[in-house]
Amino acid sequence: MMTKQGWIDWCQKQLADLSTRLFRQGYHPARVAWLVEHQPEFRRRYHGFLEEMDVLMEEMTANPAGYHHFDAFSRLKMDLLQFTNLNRARFLDLDLAA
Repeated sequence: MMTKQGWIDWCQKQLADLSTRLFRQGYHPARVAWLVEHQPEFRRRYHGFLEEMDVLMEEMTANPAGYHHFDAFSRLKMDLLQFTNLNRARFLDLDLAA
C-alpha cells in the first residue's frame, strides 16, 4: 500500500522524468516560460496540466490506497508530452523539412 510520502516521492520522480523528456524535445525552461507568457494554446494546455496534476496530487494525499492514481497521472503526463511533441515545429520554431 502506498503512503502519502510514497506518493510524494513517486510524483517527484514522475515530474523529474517529465522535465527530462520535455528538455529532450527541446522545451528548455526558458522556452517553456516564454511559451506560457506568449502562446495562448500552449499556456492553456500547460496550465491545464498543472491544475489537473494538483487535483491528482490532492486525491493521492486523501486516498493513498488508490492505485488508480498511477494510471491517471501517467495519462496526464503522456497527454502533455504528446501535445508538446506534435507541436514542436510551431512552438520551437523548427524547420523540420530542412
